[in-house]
Amino acid sequence: MQTAEFNKKQKGPAKNKGADDPDYENVILTFRNQGQPRGCHSSPKSQVPTQSTPSSDLAKIPHWFHRAITSLYILLAVIFIFCIILSALVLVKNSEMSQELLALKQELWNNSNLVRECQEEQKTGSGLLREDIQETKNFIKSNFREGNGKLEKLQAEVTQIKNSIEKIPETLEKKMNKQPMPQ
Repeated sequence: MQTAEFNKKQKGPAKNKGADDPDYENVILTFRNQGQPRGCHSSPKSQVPTQSTPSSDLAKIPHWFHRAITSLYILLAVIFIFCIILSALVLVKNSEMSQELLALKQELWNNSNLVRECQEEQKTGSGLLREDIQETKNFIKSNFREGNGKLEKLQAEVTQIKNSIEKIPETLEKKMNKQPMPQ
């Protein structure tokens, strides 16, 4: 069978191969029944040999080894279940944290809007304050000019009054000199 497959692969007829060819291998499959002695060869009754006794490898494995393997499988199953539970908890916490982050993002957005509004109000207020300061300066300057004008008038009037007061003693003297003095 193997030679036929080999010959098909090599694409050459099996008749040309012989025992002296190094690539040729004559394989004889022999099966023996459980009841027959080792030296007897008979034609096989079935193609698959049956094993009624456990192999020598299985007989050498101690009984505690099977328990250890079973324990390891159980431990592996427990670890697997633990990993599934842990993954589920992580997903739940991740979902909760996502909700919290969205809430914080909304609050931050609201606060940034309030800050922008406050800045606009501050700019508007500072503009109004500048206008008020300028109006106050103009008012003070105009009042100062008016006050200066009034002060100059007042000074002129004071000077006039002073001159009038200085003339009073002279006028009194003249009047007194004109009138005789009673005795």
